[in-house]
Amino acid sequence: MKTMMKQTAAGIAAACCALAGACAGPDGGPAAHAAAPAAATAAAPGAQAPGRADRVAEALVLAAEAERTQDGAALARAAQRLDRLGANPQSEADAAAMTRWRASLPADAPPLRGRALGPAYRSGALGPGAATQLHQTFLGGRSAQIVVRVSRGPAPRLVVRDQSDREVCEVAGDPIKCRWVPLYTQRHLIEILNDGPEKSEFYIVFD
Repeated sequence: MKTMMKQTAAGIAAACCALAGACAGPDGGPAAHAAAPAAATAAAPGAQAPGRADRVAEALVLAAEAERTQDGAALARAAQRLDRLGANPQSEADAAAMTRWRASLPADAPPLRGRALGPAYRSGALGPGAATQLHQTFLGGRSAQIVVRVSRGPAPRLVVRDQSDREVCEVAGDPIKCRWVPLYTQRHLIEILNDGPEKSEFYIVFD
């Protein structure tokens, strides 16, 4: 009976340790199965449901393509999606493009009122072998995401580092997705590199 009680107590203790996320080992240090901190993930396409940043990036590419091909109906649909998502251009050139795209909306389209700004975005272009750097602040304890979508040319490479110069993620392809949770509010260095043989044009979305 005593043996059974000891085994039961040990089982309860182990379960409590598992729920708490960390237990002391025999030497008083953390046990081998202590929970590890969450790491950044460079999401593979289709690995999870598209987030708001994904939807904004897709709509931006569709709008740019529709404007190039002078497809008014497709441009209006893309502009409507961007309006619903509250996409927030970060440069004068992107704000001017958004104004042109919104002009394609029907005259009776409902105006935007009282909506908080959604994901920030900006367009970019890099020649072969070129690179650019951006700085962006992300809030601590909240899920952060960067999405890059190519509108023309080869897919670039994305490298993100936090304020301590720790690499958060490095990923290439189209689309590029990087999602993580910063430990505290801090600025991040975002580097985009074009390793391809041609000019790369893209949109980068922060959420």
